[in-house]
Amino acid sequence: MSELEDKINPGHYHEMMDRLHVIMSIIDDHLLQHPVAKVHKDINSLLNHALEELWEAYQIAGNLDFEKNEH
Repeated sequence: MSELEDKINPGHYHEMMDRLHVIMSIIDDHLLQHPVAKVHKDINSLLNHALEELWEAYQIAGNLDFEKNEH
């Protein structure tokens, strides 16, 4: 285990999930819903891809949160 990993407490995983959710909400509410993103499918596609990657990170953080906080 690295020195940085030793400094991670169980709350950090929940915090990471929260921050990912905030970013995903911003992407959906303010970028994907923007008229430019709706008209230009290339922009829409890239934004959706970014959202999918962030969702995957959210899932990983959630699994780690479950593992680290399991009693």
